[in-house]
Amino acid sequence: MRSYSLFNDNMTKSRANGSIAKITRPRVTGVFPRTRLFSLLDGYLDSPGVWISAPAGSGKTTLAASYLKEKKLPSIWYQMDEGDADTATFFYYMGKAAAKAVPRKSLLPLLTPEYLQKA
Repeated sequence: MRSYSLFNDNMTKSRANGSIAKITRPRVTGVFPRTRLFSLLDGYLDSPGVWISAPAGSGKTTLAASYLKEKKLPSIWYQMDEGDADTATFFYYMGKAAAKAVPRKSLLPLLTPEYLQKA
């Protein structure tokens, strides 16, 4: 695992060359529709976000991706990992995900030193 400071030039280079996999919803085909779980998720349509938690390999990604595809819902896909512990990295990729969802608008600024200064 690499560790970067907020203003490390290597981090910027890594971002430019990094994979967009963490902000790209996986393609799912031939998945059995989980109607009971889909109904549960339908109850959260008015919520700004949904957190799905379960053990590894239980189908969280498949559930979320197939639900969004089935319902044709607009969404931002963001797969969190240990690199997101760095606040600047998290906001960088979240901004990329938002821009991918709404390409005509700049929704989130980059996290720069002025945002970290105490008032």
